Amino acid sequence: MSIKIKMASLVLTCLLFLASGCTPISTLYHGKTVSEVPVAVLQEGGPVADRWETFDLEIDYKYFKQGDSFEISGQVALSQHYQITYDRLSRIYVYLFFLDKDSRVLETISFANTWSSNTDEAQDFSDSYKLPPGTTGLSFGYTGVVRDEESFSQFYALPLE
Repeated sequence: MSIKIKMASLVLTCLLFLASGCTPISTLYHGKTVSEVPVAVLQEGGPVADRWETFDLEIDYKYFKQGDSFEISGQVALSQHYQITYDRLSRIYVYLFFLDKDSRVLETISFANTWSSNTDEAQDFSDSYKLPPGTTGLSFGYTGVVRDEESFSQFYALPLE
C-alpha cells in the first residue's frame, strides 16, 4: 500500500474517532445503510448460530431473540491474513448494528474491544440487549490497526454512506 493511501486511511480513521467522541455510541451510524458486509435476518427463538466474516474479521456467534429481548454470545478473531502477516494488534473497535428491513442502522452497540495485543488471540463476548422497534436484522462493523516491526495496516468496515 502506498504512503498516500496509508495517510488517507489514517486521516479517515482519525476523523471517525473525533466524530464519534461527540456522539453517543448508540446513535453512531444511525440511519446509514449497511451494504458492503453481510447482514443477518433475525429469527425469533433460538439459539440461532451463525458466522459473520469479511477479509479482516471473523465473528462466530449465537443469539436468542424473544420479542424485543436479545441475547448474543460468541467470539471475534482477526482473519488469518492479519494473524500471519502482523504480530501486534494496536487498536480495534467492534460494533454490533441493529438494522431495519432496509439494512439501515437503528442502533449501534460497541463491544468486544478489550483485546490483547496479539493478532492470533480471539475475544469472547456475551451480552443482552433490548432491540429497538423495527429491528429485523443485524450486522457488525469494525475499525482497527495492526503492526509488525516495519509496517502497519489499518482496516475497517463501517456504514459510511
